[in-house]
Amino acid sequence: MGKELDPIQYEIFRHRLFNILEEGRIAVGMVSGSPVVVEGGETMCSFYDSNGVPIMTAAGVLLHCLGAMGFVRKAIEWYEDDPGIFEGDQFIFNDPYIGGLHLPDQIVVKPIFFEGVRIAWAGTFMHTAETGGIEPGGMPAKATEIFHEGVRILGLKIIEKGKFRPDVFRTIVEQTRDPHLVGLDIKARIAANNVCARSYVNLVQKYGLAFVQKASQKMVEDSEKMTRVKLAGLPDGVWRSREYGDHSGTVERPFKVVCTMTKKGDEITFDFTGTSSQNEGSNNTTISGAWASLFNAIASQLFWDVSWNGGMMIPVQLVAPEGSVIHCRFPAAVSVSAPTTVNMIIQTACECIHKMFYPVEKYREDVTSGWQGGHGCPYFGGINQYGSPCAGVILDNFAGGTGGTVSRDGVDTGANMLNPTSRISDVEIIELGLPFMYLARRNAPDSGGFGKFRGGMGGEAIYMVYGTDQLVFGTMGLGKKTPGGHGIFGGYPPDLQQNKYVLNSNVAQWFKESRSPTTFEALDLLKGNIIFPPANFYAIPVKQYDIILFRWGAGGGYGDPLDRNPEAVLKDLKTKAISLSTAETVYGVVLKKTEIAVDVEATRAKQAMIRDARLTLRKRQFQKITPADIKRRIMKFHEYLEIIEKSSGEKLIVCVKCGNQFCSPGDNYKSFSNYRENDLENIAGRFLASGEKPFVTYQEYICPGCGTLLEVDVLCKELEDQKSKVIWDIQIAIPSPLPLGGEGGSDLMTEE
Repeated sequence: MGKELDPIQYEIFRHRLFNILEEGRIAVGMVSGSPVVVEGGETMCSFYDSNGVPIMTAAGVLLHCLGAMGFVRKAIEWYEDDPGIFEGDQFIFNDPYIGGLHLPDQIVVKPIFFEGVRIAWAGTFMHTAETGGIEPGGMPAKATEIFHEGVRILGLKIIEKGKFRPDVFRTIVEQTRDPHLVGLDIKARIAANNVCARSYVNLVQKYGLAFVQKASQKMVEDSEKMTRVKLAGLPDGVWRSREYGDHSGTVERPFKVVCTMTKKGDEITFDFTGTSSQNEGSNNTTISGAWASLFNAIASQLFWDVSWNGGMMIPVQLVAPEGSVIHCRFPAAVSVSAPTTVNMIIQTACECIHKMFYPVEKYREDVTSGWQGGHGCPYFGGINQYGSPCAGVILDNFAGGTGGTVSRDGVDTGANMLNPTSRISDVEIIELGLPFMYLARRNAPDSGGFGKFRGGMGGEAIYMVYGTDQLVFGTMGLGKKTPGGHGIFGGYPPDLQQNKYVLNSNVAQWFKESRSPTTFEALDLLKGNIIFPPANFYAIPVKQYDIILFRWGAGGGYGDPLDRNPEAVLKDLKTKAISLSTAETVYGVVLKKTEIAVDVEATRAKQAMIRDARLTLRKRQFQKITPADIKRRIMKFHEYLEIIEKSSGEKLIVCVKCGNQFCSPGDNYKSFSNYRENDLENIAGRFLASGEKPFVTYQEYICPGCGTLLEVDVLCKELEDQKSKVIWDIQIAIPSPLPLGGEGGSDLMTEE
């Protein structure tokens, strides 16, 4: 089919199609008044073929790309015959058991007709920050079933044969706390679909229907082909990851998501067997949400260079046990899925993907530790400073810290993996439209994961209620008692997310004295009632001068912190990325007493002391391999580990720094490492200011030869037994011969 298309015309068509979708997103911003959409950019426009297969998606929130497909297919299945699908119709959906993540994810889909025949669909997806649930903001943390979450819409015709349906419109918007906001969002979707559909028909008129259909099919086929080629160039094997959550939605208790990624040839499977059973509260995900989460990880990290459509996912399989937190049964609540279980799916899948990348040199620069560990947001509702109804969420968390990489630090408050066009609202925009005043919004010190290359800092905002006494305010997410992200190859996970409320504060008196609290610690100096809330904290009444500090996720660290350049640590101190205690305790960097400079000798001594403490854990004789014993170096699969073949033909995993012999490639190197469980109770950001104990400890795996920190895992002893305690994270196949552009081959055999 591709030979029948003019390649230049095809590329012009493909780029024009994407630009049309971007024009749709611009239309959304011109109609919607929601900061979530206009400022945060949480919107997406897509084209689908006549049967609902995604053809192309514009940049936006990646979670919505695949999740919208189910709505188009349900519109066809349910309404094709009765009441019928006609030119000019538009259907509105938001049921997360069909597509999307939760009720705020609302889509309007529009069939596109040409000469009386349906040829495609346009869809506009966006997050509407109010749904009429039992709490304001569209994501009620206290929900225990879907019926608590608000208006559930299963394909109502908001436009029928080109005519707007005011009866349907009023029925939806008047069931919410902010009809004006919800109404503008609905009209924004309709406007975007009209823009996209009109331009699509113009393309059909210009190029002809046959060309457009063939070109659309070729885009899907090209995406599948590109994904298979990339997969074939990556090593075969099995990779595993684990992530813990700390709140069910109703109570603080741990649960877990476990991912086993198996790659063979040009196909890949993500198996989440071992994941906890569904929660009784709101921290669950439907199967459509699980697919959407996996798409997010794959599109942004594995196949970022492939067109985002249905073809990209053909070589991908998902195993999600029904009745688990990532495939809950109806009518389980899913309102807080996005900042909880969705984030956990993304984190675990990404860790596996990046460890698979590492052995292939041309992909090594793409390796990164976890982004934005600890995902959540504040939500609110009531009367604003103008006396009008308001409800919604604040998405400052779209500026999360990215993970450390093989050659550089993560970006501080730089991005959110959910959205390739990440941005956050200006403080002034929030203050203009909502009854809040920012006392601070800044990078959070000591939040990034420690490592040779540290994770990007997460953010910290201090909101003060202003202009109203008729408001409720809550916070949702995960990451207070379990870190919400991961490090890699000896890097540490990011900090624990600690929020703080100060009710009945005397901040007004501070203002009279020209003072203002701008840090976590400064809030303790205020008079008032201080609350250290759990990760999910139901909305409570607040009034003017009440204060809420909210933190959001940082990136994980990459590599052993002792390998970090001391001058980089000094720079971190100067920019307040870390504290002095962290510099000394974690990085082993000591400053001179007379000036702000590294004391080289004291630093060497401190780092040697830290390494010696690691080496005292040695359980077996250090066995070093000499260069003369090595016949060939087969694969470097880890920052500090490689597989070699000895002159005798024996294959071994060895340390690249000291030559320590661990084991055969068929064994877990962690079982042959020094092991230590560390609570990090004296490390900033890793203990709770409230005095509560986290649910987890940190598992440190150390080279017995040189004391290099190889991996830092997180362990919740309550959820693991002796068998599941240690994760076999890298179970890689041995390549033969060498692969193109890398240190492993495309002809792979598993070591027996």
